[in-house]
Amino acid sequence: IFHHLLPGSFKLSYYNEYKSYLSGMSGDLSSLVARLESVTSRLEKVASKGGAAPSGDGDDDFDTILSVVEYERVVDAAKALEKLAANLPKDVAEITKLLRSVVDAQKQLMRVTVRAKMPSPAELPAVIKPLNDVIQKLTAYRESHRASKEFNHLSAISEAVPAFGWVCVAPRPIDYMTEMIGAADFYLNRVHKDYKDTPGHKEWIKGVRDVFGALKEYVKENHKQGVKWNAEGGNAKDVSAKLGGGGGVPGAPPPPPAAAPPPPVAVPLKPAAAAVSAPNSNALFAELNRGDAVTSGLRKVTDDMKTHKNPNLRGSSMVTEADLKKKKEANKASHAAAKPAKTFTPKLALSGKKWEVEYQEGRQDLVIDAEPNQTCYVFKCNQGLLTVNGKTNSITLDSCKKMSIVVDSLIAALDIVNCQSVKVQVKDKIPTISIDKTDGCQVFLQKATGLGCEIVTAKSSEVNICVVEDNGEYSETFVAEQFKTTFQGGKFVTEIAEVVG
Repeated sequence: IFHHLLPGSFKLSYYNEYKSYLSGMSGDLSSLVARLESVTSRLEKVASKGGAAPSGDGDDDFDTILSVVEYERVVDAAKALEKLAANLPKDVAEITKLLRSVVDAQKQLMRVTVRAKMPSPAELPAVIKPLNDVIQKLTAYRESHRASKEFNHLSAISEAVPAFGWVCVAPRPIDYMTEMIGAADFYLNRVHKDYKDTPGHKEWIKGVRDVFGALKEYVKENHKQGVKWNAEGGNAKDVSAKLGGGGGVPGAPPPPPAAAPPPPVAVPLKPAAAAVSAPNSNALFAELNRGDAVTSGLRKVTDDMKTHKNPNLRGSSMVTEADLKKKKEANKASHAAAKPAKTFTPKLALSGKKWEVEYQEGRQDLVIDAEPNQTCYVFKCNQGLLTVNGKTNSITLDSCKKMSIVVDSLIAALDIVNCQSVKVQVKDKIPTISIDKTDGCQVFLQKATGLGCEIVTAKSSEVNICVVEDNGEYSETFVAEQFKTTFQGGKFVTEIAEVVG
């Protein structure tokens, strides 16, 4: 179907390009036909212009550029997921609809990128605002439905949806996306455990993975080093405004103005005598059946309000407003006089053969030149980076949050206790890493030297091990958190629970 469209070598190059492209595609027949029609439409436009590539004079030309056409794989996956969720509980269906809105908003942004040149840092927030708004709406839905029975479903999508923020990451947005998408695995595994016998939920889990897998593959093939903009395009802010900031067919007419609301209907007032009705005995019995809850709204009478305990009230049976106001002001004064939270002095010092790093906040320049006979103890340090140069005996991280540590090598062990969201990078090798009572820990090991490390975990969650290749690429593996114990052969046997993947 391409042979008659273009002359010469240009025809042959386009033919080979799309033949190779179509042979590598996967998916159902309808998806292939839609994309083939899009490619054919673009080639016909090229042929009508004498064999030249699309110049952008027609706005529709841009929507046939490969980076826009390829995004349809993500849209198709989102549509399939939305169809699956329609038969699941309401909260699952709603969060899936919001995810579809995020996918559509990013499609619109991709249409902007092929028409506009890269915006300045000051203009970028306005360009990505439609996408940012729907992501925030999705996150807010999860936060406002914490009591939902399907909270793990909501959390899975809410934790992974920041991956659509890859448009602000350059270079290597794939690394950022891998980390964001991996955050959803914990909740997807919980959904699988809780609903493994309920129809539809396993398929929904697979559909979620398909959406983010398609997004990751799209970025890898079309924007590996960051968003590609049109260097000869227009102003991104103007193009975004022209396209309307949302999905839809380009050039579609605006919707007609909404009709004026009807005038308010006059409601006749009932006579005052009609307001008096017979007593409702059903309401009375309903209140009595509430039990202890009947008194839940009553106000507690304190000792200073009791006549037999407060002599000042014996002359009168009523507590005055002045007394209540006086007590309220006294309570405010007592709270104001409360002692402020205790602060501690940051510390980075060598005490004997022990390095002590304590109460450091936001420090990214902490460096220790250690020796083999020394140890290091890091306590209550937050949002910082500690680099330990040279070989040392052992290191302990205790009660740290969002702390990163880079180590050359250790003789004994690295202990991580009571921490949250910490990262550890080992440049050479280390015998043992112990992780206890920690939520969120990433361990980076060198493939050439670090695979002999023994990792022991207890009462910890979201632990991931990253093996770094010589070229800087790394593969990530999660540490199991869910186990199944069964009685076999006269004894209890514990094994890793089944994981969907």
